[in-house]
Amino acid sequence: MKGLIIKDLLFIKNTWKNIVLIFVGSLLLSISLGNYLLAVVCVPVMLLTSGINTFQTDEFYNTDAYTLSYPLSRRQIVTSKYLFTLIMLAISTYIGCVIYFGIYVIINPGFNGLNTYMLRQLLMLEISGLLVDSIFYPIIYKYGCEKSRFVLMSIVILLLGIGSILSVYVNFIDIKLIDFSKIINFIDKYGLISLSILVVVSSIISYLLSLLSYRHKDY
Repeated sequence: MKGLIIKDLLFIKNTWKNIVLIFVGSLLLSISLGNYLLAVVCVPVMLLTSGINTFQTDEFYNTDAYTLSYPLSRRQIVTSKYLFTLIMLAISTYIGCVIYFGIYVIINPGFNGLNTYMLRQLLMLEISGLLVDSIFYPIIYKYGCEKSRFVLMSIVILLLGIGSILSVYVNFIDIKLIDFSKIINFIDKYGLISLSILVVVSSIISYLLSLLSYRHKDY
């Protein structure tokens, strides 16, 4: 299982040039905008969601065909992917903090360009990235990378269609009765905690669904 995690980490290592170019581009955009949030969060979020790209690489090289011949259970193979994601969470958060303090020390853009609230936004985006992974992983294990894109697109379009129908033909909510200021204050105070709880629950469910899908998949 350790070897599978190292394999995925080596995939990230092979893409370091692209990562550097993306960071340079985001930094230049941040300088032109006078706000460095993009430079702080771009690379960490990209690293965290790289687990989805490792599935595509495995599928391209047909990795599962020989991984299943190893003395590893399917549970261990699935567990290694989720452990890799947790490792990337720690690495990407660390890199985000390094970028933040590097910009603070070297460029020193001032409060308007860089402030501690951006670290909170970084954490929220990191947690949101975990939520995206928890949604994608079971679907990829079930349908593969190519089909999973169509499945997710179908789900999104279906939800948008249902929402549009409800908003046009069903007027069961009086917008005036909704206090949006209270909602915004709640998100500002408890958004990080609420999102963290949601991600923990969704990750557990995602792991169980991935195990179920992978156990019944033939290669």
